[in-house]
Formats: sequence, structure tokens, C-alpha cells
Amino acid sequence: MTFSCFRFREVGLRRDIALKIKELNERIDGIAIEKNRLHFKLVEAGIKQVEHHETASVIDVEEVKGREMDKDRVMKMLLSTENIDGPTELKIDSFSINARHSMVVFRNYETDLLPATIHSFKKLRSLIVDGDPSSMNAALPNLIANLSCLRTLKLSGCGIEEVPSNIGKLIHLRHVDLSRNRIRELPEEMCELYNMLTLDVSSCSKLERLPDNIGRLVKLRHLNVSNGQFVKMRGVEGLSSLRELDEFHVSGNDKESNIGDLRNLNHLQGSLTIRWLGDVKDPDEVKKAEMKSKKHLTRLGLFFESRTDREKINDGEVLEALEPMTPPNIDSLRIYYYKGVIPVFPTWINKLRVVVLFDWGKIENLPPLGKLPSLEELSVYRMECVGRVGRGFLGLGVDSDISIGEMTSSSSNTITAFPKLKSLDFGLMEEWEEWEGGEGGNEDKTNISISTIIMPSLRSLTIWRCPKLKALPDYVLQSTTLEQLTITYSPIIEAHFEEGGKGWPNASHTPNITI
Repeated sequence: MTFSCFRFREVGLRRDIALKIKELNERIDGIAIEKNRLHFKLVEAGIKQVEHHETASVIDVEEVKGREMDKDRVMKMLLSTENIDGPTELKIDSFSINARHSMVVFRNYETDLLPATIHSFKKLRSLIVDGDPSSMNAALPNLIANLSCLRTLKLSGCGIEEVPSNIGKLIHLRHVDLSRNRIRELPEEMCELYNMLTLDVSSCSKLERLPDNIGRLVKLRHLNVSNGQFVKMRGVEGLSSLRELDEFHVSGNDKESNIGDLRNLNHLQGSLTIRWLGDVKDPDEVKKAEMKSKKHLTRLGLFFESRTDREKINDGEVLEALEPMTPPNIDSLRIYYYKGVIPVFPTWINKLRVVVLFDWGKIENLPPLGKLPSLEELSVYRMECVGRVGRGFLGLGVDSDISIGEMTSSSSNTITAFPKLKSLDFGLMEEWEEWEGGEGGNEDKTNISISTIIMPSLRSLTIWRCPKLKALPDYVLQSTTLEQLTITYSPIIEAHFEEGGKGWPNASHTPNITI
């Protein structure tokens, strides 16, 4: 193998050079995280490529690579702080022509032009562009045509409006990051990139659809599409090798994407959010997703948004259909925008540690979450119709469908509600007035049940924007484990817990109280 440049070892860098390199590293810190995800190695001095080729075009603090005649000129460029007005074209020196990995950082996003010399990097395998060069949309077709050896292409936040069809010629591509651009769709030619492992189009707010034939990318492992808007995801059922899918969007239309399209994605790991569940027309379709087979998922989000004016709301039936199908190893569950009348909740999932409920617009009573044996963090927000939180929430009410045996200690008859709960947040509960146990200062825990223990591990309680809430229950105030009590935008109970207020004697033992 031949190289067009020589290697210089142990080059002593002056202090100002080191400071300049540090400054550059700080500017590209965000890129460093992405490069690490794309299998580059992150080190303290900066970013290195996996294989440290003598032809690398990314400057390393520890040593400089390049011809002796170019070394001083490169260092001078790095140390330059001169501001240049008007459009400029960055220049990449000839010693980098055989580079395998290159990063281009734009100092002036609005006026800098993509350097034309980069087209001559015929052997380039990785290209990362940081910034929004003014010429990117015009230059992209030729750039792709000339860099046929690319394995990694990161063009995040580059102002791209259209991905050229000739991207399908980059048959070696494995990792593609087009996030934070203005693209509306991806060309069908991308479905010919059979070696692709990673595709990131997240935060592309104008993206409307994925290619219809995306299922041909049988090696694809990571797909990120989250952008706050609906994206047509037809063909995803063919991506059986997927390990990561941040969001799946349900269309409710057989011609676009149904929740049943998830049935073959049994290698998914980590987190998955299913959105637009409000548009599911047939609750039986949920069973086709075979969610119980997703054994490697640990975090699940269920968002019941709808893109239509629904004549019939199936949220309750859909959640009931999902309950027995829930992946077995889920420990974190978020349910948003649920419009069912009955507070259906999969309380049998014993491994749940984190639960977030947001905007359940029609329910009047919270589900019996106190029976979850492993729950550590609970957040309940924007329950517009909840006026009272009572024993049913603890799992102690006769109408809560509780199996007492599930909450009873094997060594005694003691019942423990929320046995491991450490953090509890309530927010945006505009109509909430009563929290059972909060009226009357002499009430005791045994008033509910002489053998009942409630929230014995609670460390933090936050109440915010609950303007009508009158008091906190004594089982919270008398807790010896509570370390942080935060009350904001809730004027009635704020007055109670200001120093000297009637609630102060019960809470003064809490180390940190924020009003």
C-alpha cells in the first residue's frame, strides 16, 4: 500500500496550538457524539477514525500527518482567527486526497461554500459535514457521484431540501444521517442500498413518507424517524433485522402503515414509541403486532393522538387489546392522550419502574397504580376531569379490581401500596381538589387500614399547577423518608407550607421544601 503523505511522530505542539485544537474540539462536540454512534472512536484529544491511517484528514493533537512543506501551513490555518466577509470556498489541501475519513466544519453557515476539492477524494469512506453551507443543495448530486466509496455519510442540519436519486449508486453506504434537514421524502433509489445499517431522518419536520420499498433494506439495524409529525411508514414490516426504531406511526389505513406491520420486528431493543394509536379502527389489529414477542424492548410509549375527527373513540379497546400483548421486559411505560372513559392500565406488568401518564382527557379516577410492586417513578400530568384522588389510586378501593394477595406481605397481613415508589409528580391538574387523607390534621395511616403501609420509600414529591388542591394526605406529610417537597403554581397548598402556615408543623422535618 502506498501513501501520498509521510507520518511525523512526536511533533511538539506549542501551547497556542493546543488551545486552538481544544477550541475546535469543543465546537464539534456534538459531532463527536454522533461519530461515536457511527462506530468512530472518541478520545480526550478529539475524534479519531477507527483505523489510524497516515492519510487521515482530521487533525490529531498528539501528532500531525502531512508533508513537511504543508505542516506549517496547516497549523497556520488552524490557528487563524481572521474573519472573512462574503461567500468563501473552504480549501482542502492536496495532501488529503487519499484520506479515508474527512470532516468539514463551516465557520460561516450562511456564506461558506462546499469545497470543490472534496470531489477528488475518490477513496473517501466517511464524510461528516458540520454546518449549513450555502451551496449544499446544488453540490450534493456531484458530491455523491464522485465519492463512490463512502461508507458513512453524515449531513445533519445541512439545509438539504431534496436527496438526489443517484444516492442509490453509493452501494457501500452503511450509515446515513440526514437528520434536521428540510427534505419531504426520500428517493426510492435509497432502497437499493442493501448494505445500509443505519438511517437517521429524525427532526426532518417536513418529511412526509419513507420510500415504499424500504423493506428491501434487509440489513438495516437502526431507523430514526421522530419529527413531531406523521410519517407514512409503508413497508417497514420487511425490516426484520431492526434493532432500533424510535417511533412507529399508525395510519389506520391499509395503504400506509398499520400497527400489525410490527409483527416481524422481534429484534427491537431499548425504546419504542407507537404514535397515532387514536386512528386504529379495529382493535383486533393490535393483536397482529405480536408485541409480546419483542422481548428485548424495555421502554414503551403509547400515544393516542389522532389526525382525524373521530366519530368513535376506540382508545379503551385498543389499550385493553395491548395489555396481554405488552412486551414482557418493559420497565418504563408512557401513555399519552388517552381518550378512553375507563382508566385501563396493564397493572400486571410487575417489572414497571417508571410510569408517565399525560393528558387522559376523559377519566375521572386514576388507575390503581399502588399495586405495581416495582414502581419507583410516577408522573401524572394534565388529567382535566380528575377532581379527587382516593383509595382506588392506592389500589385499596373496593372498585379498583385489586387482588389483595398481590399487595400483602408473605410474613404478615400488612398491605403495602406503592412499596418502592421514590418519586411522585403531579402537574397541570386544573380541577383536582381532594387528595384523600388530606383533610383533618389528626388522621393517621391506620385510618385507611390498620395493616396498611403507603409509600414507605417516597423521597420526592412535586406538585405544580394544581390551583384547586386543598391539602396533602397525612401519609405523605408524616413520611420519614421524604427529602424533597416542591410546590409551584398551586396557591392553596403553597400557603399551607410556607413557614408559619398550618401545614408547616407536619412538613417541617422534610430537609428540602421549595415553594
